[in-house]
Amino acid sequence: MFESGGGGDFSTFVGAATGALYRLDLGKVHYQKIPEAELLAEAQKREGSLTRIPEELRCKICGTAFSADGTIPVEGEEIVEAYEL
Repeated sequence: MFESGGGGDFSTFVGAATGALYRLDLGKVHYQKIPEAELLAEAQKREGSLTRIPEELRCKICGTAFSADGTIPVEGEEIVEAYEL
């Protein structure tokens, strides 16, 4: 998940077709008043569907969908490639 501060600056999505990560800048939604659906449209067209993480996790083994909320301890940083929306 992407986070640059405690305020929830970004939402993270995983594409169904490619497994690519997408970072949605919530500043564009809240301050520039750009609809989230508009920002996600190109990624959804490419992927078919997007899963918001950690809010919409799905078990790859049993298929159960669940939501992970709460605190996630961070012990370091990891760099990944992602599309910025």
